[in-house]
Amino acid sequence: MNTAENGRVFLPNSRSCFVCGEENIAGLQLRFFVEDGKIKTWFQPKAHHCGYPNVLHGGVVAALLDETIAWAANRALARMTVTAELKLRYRKPVPGDRKMLVWAEITKSNRRIAYGNGAVIDETGEEFARAEGSFIPLSAEQTLAIDDHLIYRGGEERVFDILRNSP
Repeated sequence: MNTAENGRVFLPNSRSCFVCGEENIAGLQLRFFVEDGKIKTWFQPKAHHCGYPNVLHGGVVAALLDETIAWAANRALARMTVTAELKLRYRKPVPGDRKMLVWAEITKSNRRIAYGNGAVIDETGEEFARAEGSFIPLSAEQTLAIDDHLIYRGGEERVFDILRNSP
């Protein structure tokens, strides 16, 4: 896959993450990209992602928003982050048969915490869920250890290289 297409710059993938892990057969296996200053990913639900017939499970919605905002925080802080707090508002059931766009952005950050928000929308822009959260950075050493295991195909944004190049 071309890692810089349609003005999008892709982010690396994990092997095991539930949301972006390429080798996690039980996971969502999503690719995140940067577009218009936001982190985005497209998600096509499958029947096994649903809690009720044709209704995406709320836990999957939470995982989508958590991971997307986390990648926005990772970029803002140049560190891998962990969720400190996540608040979700489910506006309406997410259809299990419709392609969804998940986006996130950082609203405020300093070197100790990042605050962000995001939403799940369909191709027409209809909003189904929204979240806001705060994310705490891991140490440089922890970040680089994780980065060493991320999948880079070539062309992905090297979010954490600044840590490798600093004294």
